[in-house]
Parts: sequence; structure tokens; C-alpha cells
Amino acid sequence: MNGIRGIAAAIGTLALLAATAHGTVIISANHSDYTPGPGQDLDNIRMGVDMSVTGGLATFTFTNVSLAPEISAVIKEIVLDTQDNDTGAWILWSGRVLTYTDDVKFDIGPSNGLPGFGDDIYDKASMVELSAKSPPTKRGLSVGESLEVQFWTSLSDGSTIEDYLAAFGGGQDSSEFSIGFHAISAGTVGGESLSGAYATTTVPEPTTTALLVLGGSLALIRRRNRRLAL
Repeated sequence: MNGIRGIAAAIGTLALLAATAHGTVIISANHSDYTPGPGQDLDNIRMGVDMSVTGGLATFTFTNVSLAPEISAVIKEIVLDTQDNDTGAWILWSGRVLTYTDDVKFDIGPSNGLPGFGDDIYDKASMVELSAKSPPTKRGLSVGESLEVQFWTSLSDGSTIEDYLAAFGGGQDSSEFSIGFHAISAGTVGGESLSGAYATTTVPEPTTTALLVLGGSLALIRRRNRRLAL
């Protein structure tokens, strides 16, 4: 029955997202020190990013929307740029984590970069890092799980994730590499780790985004059912 209720909830999520989703950015894994197995693709490990602004506060939602057959990858670290270095203008500041459950627990602090990206995504002054508490395999974002984080922002009310990316202006400090993630326990690379960073604007149609989340939700249901069976 739990599985049936979970599927019903996932279908409800699909309908809601199809009606309301707009501007979700999907970031795919694009680096690993390990070779994907036969029939596997790094692109299957994905993080969706949404943002809304109300009352001077920007709320980001990060979701593990990895695609089947990848069902084991856990996002343990997320990095986010908060300042346009070209102008010195702060886009985000004073962040706090909103999501705090038994399954999803993250700390916020300065970033030390992402594996495989070197200086492209390393700037202690302006990059913040969201790190899963120990053990990250349980507290990080499994497929279908989300994390909400809130910042004070210079962006106007009603702004979306596209406005955040556009705020970097396209100079020397463009929106490229402004958001990234590090995932572990990825079946695609034999249970090892990989990472991904924003490189080009990818804004799926609402239904496409909903299908990604639905796939993640169904995978999460299967994972939890396996836990109950143990």
C-alpha cells in the first residue's frame, strides 16, 4: 500500500509540475574519475534547480532528478556563486538551510570547489557550499529528494532561476560554473563519485521537468520499499 500511495503522490506531483513548472534548470554530471559502465551515461545523474524571490528573499530548491537506470546516486555537495566578480555586486548573501528532515540534512559554509573543476568553480569569497551531514549517503539528496535554501538577494521580487543566471552579466565572471554538485554512490560509475556544473542554459518544457521528477520519485519509492523488505 505504501508503494501505491507513493505512486499516486508521484502522479499528483507530475500533474502539479506540468501545470506550474517553469524555468527549471537541469544540471547533468559532466566529470568523473571513473568510466561509466556498459550502457551507462554520466548525463543520467542530474540536479534540477528552481528559484523564486519574495520580499527580498530568494528560495532555491535543489532536487536529485537523476534518470533510470541510475537510482543510487546521492548528491552530497552543492556549490552556488553569490557575487558577480565583474562588478563586485552581491547577488545573494546570508544564506540559511530550510530543509531539515531525517533523510535530508545539510550545512552551509564557504566552498572548497568541486572535484574535477579546479579554479573554474573555486572562489572562497563568493562561492557557498551546501554539504550533507554525516553520513552523506543517508543525509544527502537521494533520487527524488529536494533541499530548500534561502538567501537575502538583490534580485527583484518575482525573479526566477533565469534571472539569477542573467545577473552575472556575461563578462569575465559569467553564469558558467555558477552552480554545481558532487554526487556519490553512483551506480553509473560502479558506486563511485562524479560531479557536474552549469555550463549552458537548459530550460526544459514544464512537462519534461515533471517527467524527470516523476522518474526520480518512482526510483525513490523502489529504494524505500527495498529498505522495508530488509
